[in-house]
Amino acid sequence: MPCACVLCGQVQADVVCTGCANDLLAPTPRCPRCALPQRDASLCAMCRGAPPAFDATIVLGDYAPPREALVLTLKFGGVLPMANWLARELASAWTARQSLQSAATGDAAEQPCLVVPIPLAPDRLAERGFNQSWEIARRLAPRLGAAASADLLVRSRSTAPQTALAADRRHLNVAGAFALARHAGPDRLAARLLGRVQGRHVALVDDVMTTGATLAEAAAVLKRHGAARVTALVALRTPAPSR
Repeated sequence: MPCACVLCGQVQADVVCTGCANDLLAPTPRCPRCALPQRDASLCAMCRGAPPAFDATIVLGDYAPPREALVLTLKFGGVLPMANWLARELASAWTARQSLQSAATGDAAEQPCLVVPIPLAPDRLAERGFNQSWEIARRLAPRLGAAASADLLVRSRSTAPQTALAADRRHLNVAGAFALARHAGPDRLAARLLGRVQGRHVALVDDVMTTGATLAEAAAVLKRHGAARVTALVALRTPAPSR
């Protein structure tokens, strides 16, 4: 059925029209590790001085008007087809990153074997009814040829909303907030997924990246349990960390 583009309202065949998609997905030089927009695609000063636990980040565009509607319509409007569009475009962005790396070094990037979303706290999940990051992740995993787990990574405690905090408080807010599920041992499927973390490449999915504190904390947990590499795949990223 025809639908209205979430960005401009044009009635056409997809949740985002071709014109808006081309504008959103226009190439932008970014730090390959944290995806911060900059003049070139080299590591930014922050990642050179204090690299985060994740190894690379792929984003579709900046979290700024009117593009934030791509996330807000999914997160608060329950427009689940938006998750499929974001997953499809993130998979395309991953393929493009592979092609660039292969052209530059002759070696393609290792494909993720497991896709894991940033988990919501139980009370927030109950209030919203779904985890927007999981809705993207479960549609992204088949496109990457990877397994997906909704609950391998869990919230070990509730945290204040990151949007209400200054940048220097966000790392403290999420410190120790994530863990691997306790049931990963006896449950056969979970144990198999946990085995895939060790020595492997894990894709960590979220809807918005601001300072990267949440993704860094989650990636650190995966690294402590043996992940060899963690790539963050995020729908939108704020143009610069909040001050």
